[in-house]
Amino acid sequence: MAHPRDALSRRTLLISAIAALTVTGASGCRGSRWYPSEVTPNEYVLRSVIAGKKRTITRYETALANEDGPTDLLERLLGRHRHHLETLRERLPEHGNDEPWAPENSPDASTSSGPDTAAETAPASVSVSGLRVAEESAAGERPRQLPKLTDPGLAQLIASIGACEAAHAHLLKEEG
Repeated sequence: MAHPRDALSRRTLLISAIAALTVTGASGCRGSRWYPSEVTPNEYVLRSVIAGKKRTITRYETALANEDGPTDLLERLLGRHRHHLETLRERLPEHGNDEPWAPENSPDASTSSGPDTAAETAPASVSVSGLRVAEESAAGERPRQLPKLTDPGLAQLIASIGACEAAHAHLLKEEG
């Protein structure tokens, strides 16, 4: 028959082993070097931002085509969004284009909802206040995306784009 002191030692050893396995297992799944896909969290965020930029560019093009606001300002902001898109595309890995995935494969269904074609996303009319709301929304999304990134350079780029979007919203507010 086992002595109570031995049972306590076995119990302590068993609990310690389970705790060690739990800590080891949890840390292995959250490390930046391990990811169960060839598409990293950085790429998911990057593709989400690119999809949003494409929608924003379409909105600005629609506003300009319909003469829905101050042309000079809208052209200037559209140029900045195009520059952002070009810079983001340069950060994509070589194994893919910048088209978003199907909704079931999307990292965030709310920000990337399938193919992003002009016919599906082009609104009939866009007001300056609508553009401002879109800019504010995009700027508000950037801080939520940053913790998902492991590349400091990409995080800095996306934070800078968010700052530009906030400035765009301010400029549009002054116009509207």
